[in-house]
Amino acid sequence: MDDEQLEHYLKLGEEHSYILEQVRRKIGPGTSVLDLVEESERLVRERGYSLAFPTNLSINEVAAHYTPFPGDDLKIPEAGLIKLDMGSHREGMIVDAARSVALDEKYEEMVQVAREALDRAVERMVPGNKMREVSEAIYDTIVSAGYKPIRNLTGHQVDTYILHAGVEVPNVPTGRSMSYRIKEGDVFAIEPFVTLPEAKGYVVPMGEPLIFSLRKKGRTRDEMERRILKIVEKSYKRLPFCERWLFREIGHRVNHALSRLADKGILISYPPLVEVSGMMVAQYEDTVLVTSDGPLRLTGERS
Repeated sequence: MDDEQLEHYLKLGEEHSYILEQVRRKIGPGTSVLDLVEESERLVRERGYSLAFPTNLSINEVAAHYTPFPGDDLKIPEAGLIKLDMGSHREGMIVDAARSVALDEKYEEMVQVAREALDRAVERMVPGNKMREVSEAIYDTIVSAGYKPIRNLTGHQVDTYILHAGVEVPNVPTGRSMSYRIKEGDVFAIEPFVTLPEAKGYVVPMGEPLIFSLRKKGRTRDEMERRILKIVEKSYKRLPFCERWLFREIGHRVNHALSRLADKGILISYPPLVEVSGMMVAQYEDTVLVTSDGPLRLTGERS
């Protein structure tokens, strides 16, 4: 990464962090989820950046992958735990960050534990360290505080136009990535997920898929499916998108057509992910660039 690219990446991270914080402050009981999400995406576009994926606004036991559908009337509850997860990119350089908001004081500690686990993990993102050291920092922080990590959700390596680039950052130190040695120039989105000690500690897909991405180019005889694929291949490449975005161009709901394309293996679908025992989930996430001097947090919190 040359100096000009680094400058652009730092600016993108700064802008993304600012937008994330502005939207986070507006999360409150009774607020429209659709309005919050659409405002977050509008702010990204207004600053001249592109969306790396639809904004996720996941509530309580829903850990990830909830984005509203056209006309969604879901409101923020009076009490609970809200996860705001946003991604932006500039010419394929991606930043991905998330914050949790506790609307009930009994969940505030869990949010802080997720944040601390992220801090400890970032400290280990040093060239030459194995990914096991990063994963252990997440796990040890969460468990020592009396909580439980979500074992089948992970952070992920990021590459140009690729949100999930292969190497994972597990919340529990297991899996093939444990022996991976961190290198200068690596970019990772690190995202601890925390749940209550009595939870089972893993998520399952539940409900209608709301987010999709292109798996491969394909052919179909269906006119609507062909129209969707033309838009997706031109506008989103292999980055995730949602029905709301297509709604603006097509003018009506197309979720059934999207599901058919997923059934054909042309699209990948991402249903909401729910903690299997129905327990609350907190998340904190930042994107980190590894330099020779150590980790550079591209999306650190802004006051």
